[in-house]
Amino acid sequence: MFDLVRRLPAGEFRVVVGAPADGPFFERFQSLGIEVAPLPLNGLSPRTLAAVIRLVRERRIRAIHSHGKGAGLYGRLAGWWTGVPALHTFHGIHYGHYPPGFRRPYLWLERRLSRLSRAVIHVSESQARDAAGLHLADPGRTHVVVNGIDSKEVRGMAEGAPLSRAALGLSADAQVVGTVARFDRVKGLDVLLESVRRLAGRYPRLALVLVGGGEEERNLRRRVARAGLADRVRFTGELADVPRLFPALDLYVSSSRGEGLPLSLLEAMACALPVVATRVTGHVDVVLEGVTGLLAGPEDPEALAASVARLLDDPGLREKMGRAGRERVETHFSLERMAARLAGLYREAVSTSPEQNSCRAAGPGRL
Repeated sequence: MFDLVRRLPAGEFRVVVGAPADGPFFERFQSLGIEVAPLPLNGLSPRTLAAVIRLVRERRIRAIHSHGKGAGLYGRLAGWWTGVPALHTFHGIHYGHYPPGFRRPYLWLERRLSRLSRAVIHVSESQARDAAGLHLADPGRTHVVVNGIDSKEVRGMAEGAPLSRAALGLSADAQVVGTVARFDRVKGLDVLLESVRRLAGRYPRLALVLVGGGEEERNLRRRVARAGLADRVRFTGELADVPRLFPALDLYVSSSRGEGLPLSLLEAMACALPVVATRVTGHVDVVLEGVTGLLAGPEDPEALAASVARLLDDPGLREKMGRAGRERVETHFSLERMAARLAGLYREAVSTSPEQNSCRAAGPGRL
């Protein structure tokens, strides 16, 4: 969202961001002069819905774009209540880890909410295929807008103020694997830790850097302690400028059980890092097997470990895949293309409004 609002035509769109004030990007929006409205979108409350409706009315919002489950619920209900067109983006369809009794109600709710949506947006072709198989939305409402990044800006952050290995508590000759993720079960970090445990005896200088935070952090730290990996695993917490980390890594690993299309994977590839990723939705749109990286089956720590080992053992292959990955991101995953496609959907959504020249797009979502 932060990248998107900076690329929308400023003279055409004025943006209001509604989101929980619980991360570094909230202040970043404010520094851009973007109006922000703190909204507790992560829980269920009639008061939150009333606050979203009030925001839409007071700011004369003409299009609502929601990201994430909570925001998607409130944004689309508010759109229905006020008559404002609502667009919703899925960043992964994560319901498989829900208790069995919650899966069917979740899908039922998403199908009903899709009927309140002017557009349902998927961030990758593979995610759109999954959604079609689940009948989440009518084909006429469904669009694919592939996630994109500013490769030049990402490389500038990485090269301008890189984090040193010393700053991470690592030796200069360490073999460093890293990942950036929300600490949630769907990200498969438990599988990654098991892979590192299996590799530890073979690679005495192997280290893992985990960037992020979330509800699973305590469990992950316990796993690290039980596996005897405390001297190998670094928890950095959340980093505002993640690309600064990449020069300290030898390769990037994404062990998710499912994705939409992860931006951190694109950013790592933009910095010419070879990648190992699980063969799941989202990853398969980005990683070309054997060209830009390696794919391993999800829930398979042995296969993941074998792929990591192959790249650790072959510096030449790492360099070759890193170059190919950077070229692929620059060619197929540009931020400008993403912003242009979304701007077009906003225009289409408000095309029946009499105020054609003062569109406002609100993006309620967890940042």
